[in-house]
Amino acid sequence: MKNWQQEFKLINLTKIPHSDAETPEAISNGKMTKLTHEVAMDTARYRSLLPWDKAAARAFAVGMTVDKAVIAGQSAARLWGYQTLSIEKTVLCLLPERLRAKSSKRWPAGMKYKNHYLSPRDIREVHGIRVTGAFRTFLDIALEDGVVAAVVTIDSARRQNPSLTQEKLLHSAEGFPRHRGVKAYRRAIELSIPNSDSAQETRARLILHEAKLTGIHKLQVQARFDRSHSKYFLVDFLINDWIIIEIDGRSKYDAPELNEMLIAEREREKYFTNQGFAVLRIDPKQLDESPGQECEFIEILTRTLQQEPPEHLKIAA
Repeated sequence: MKNWQQEFKLINLTKIPHSDAETPEAISNGKMTKLTHEVAMDTARYRSLLPWDKAAARAFAVGMTVDKAVIAGQSAARLWGYQTLSIEKTVLCLLPERLRAKSSKRWPAGMKYKNHYLSPRDIREVHGIRVTGAFRTFLDIALEDGVVAAVVTIDSARRQNPSLTQEKLLHSAEGFPRHRGVKAYRRAIELSIPNSDSAQETRARLILHEAKLTGIHKLQVQARFDRSHSKYFLVDFLINDWIIIEIDGRSKYDAPELNEMLIAEREREKYFTNQGFAVLRIDPKQLDESPGQECEFIEILTRTLQQEPPEHLKIAA
């Protein structure tokens, strides 16, 4: 795990010397922001962070603040460096073994407790805070946030750790025989793959799985197209050997190399369209469903599947 305290220069206010008058003054005049009642960081730096990094800063700050609690769920996944489906507004905390949380009226802002049994074997101490281990983190996400959220994080973990096989994950589920959420955890494991590139790509894949479109005869994830011995393109999905789907991620457009990235994307798209491929660029908002309606992603794909592919790109039915 990254040392987030060093990364964000988080200051433990309980450990500053009495002679330090600058820190209280910086908090008073707004130059520093308190993430918890005991932890602060530079305000300008905090405001400049991307949303998921702000969430990581808050989660680690909570970990620095609590005495017995353990950071869990999506907050734990974030601290471990795994992707999550959404950016949590509150940090999930669990207490070891059968300890019970105080009344919610006494919880500090930005935190929530759940009274789930937490075995000592599922707790890790890293960089001075306590956080749930990977398997317990996946289980809690499945319980608190649902199967899709759990698949997103498990996909991310498997991409980073090739040894984290489906068999190994299913074996881990056996260690939680009486826990609520273990059924959802097993389902998430079964739906996970080792080569998903992003949270939104995982989400799109699960939507495709649920839609069960009869026009799809072949689906490849992270399909590779070799242009030369040293250059190749990867696409998020290749359907029926002629429909390319790319899920646009917002984060990459925050990069300093924006112009170069847009040129490279244009080059990719031109390469595929010149060869007759249909290229569908899907915004994450097009994955959202409205009540009683299919998401726009499925509508666009359904229309494309009704078209005839170029002869040279047809697959055997």
